Amino acid sequence: MENHSSDALNDTLSEVPLPYACLAWLPVLGLVAAVTVAINALAIIVYLKEKNLRKRSMYLIMSQAVADMCVGGISLPIDVSNSGFYCRLWKINPSPKGIWPSILIAVLFVFNMASVINLAAISLERTHATFRPLQHRAVKKWIFKAATAAVWITAVLSASYIYLDLFFALTGRGKFYSYLSILSCCFFIIVVSYTSIVVKTYGGKRLERHGAVNREMKLTKTLFIVTVVSLALLLPYIISFFLIFSKRPFYAFSNQTLHLRFFFVTLAYTNSMVNPILYALRIPEFKKALSKFLASKSCS
Repeated sequence: MENHSSDALNDTLSEVPLPYACLAWLPVLGLVAAVTVAINALAIIVYLKEKNLRKRSMYLIMSQAVADMCVGGISLPIDVSNSGFYCRLWKINPSPKGIWPSILIAVLFVFNMASVINLAAISLERTHATFRPLQHRAVKKWIFKAATAAVWITAVLSASYIYLDLFFALTGRGKFYSYLSILSCCFFIIVVSYTSIVVKTYGGKRLERHGAVNREMKLTKTLFIVTVVSLALLLPYIISFFLIFSKRPFYAFSNQTLHLRFFFVTLAYTNSMVNPILYALRIPEFKKALSKFLASKSCS
């Protein structure tokens, strides 16, 4: 079995393109990583400095910003390092034999899963705000903090499960379905949540709404737009990942799939860069706080 796996790995590596085919994409991914970290770090700084933003409805949004910053600053560099392996830019012992590559792959999944799970948690929070507005306004802050902690704990557990499943798949003792199953569960929660919100908002009687309800509805629309954009950018990468993985190990790509794979990877990671931009454009309190912060920095 071990010889067979080694032969298969050599066969796939023989199809790997020359390094110059990858070099054009690495600066693009590096730029996406730098901008993603900078924009999300700015969003987090503004949130911490502005007291008006430190309210319950922003907890999960800032958790999303932290996850996106880690995606750009940690997950994307790890993905680039893997790209360097199958592009023959450098040599490493591939997972599951290499210890450090295995650890890095596990870390990569943590922040990617935190970003997606956070979107699902936000959709559930918005559903509760829509169907039970009075009860939602009475929810204690510690519950939102606990929900944020639960997102990260779930992300770590999911990443661990995904990595173990990947390990057994690469050693020929299993099928890699955990990643797809967890993502499908998150997508199902998101779709059901926002569908129910749309039905509740536009399907019933149009009642007169006061200011607080209107603000909640605007926030719900903003987060819905963020979620739709995120899914649109993530889905091509996820689909291509499984189409390629079904035929060869995830670290080996042919000439035909290389550029398409890099394009989908760039789209997926651009998602983490776009989110805070949408927050700044759509959330008045955040936009005002950001303008105030930038104005203070330009005057100093």
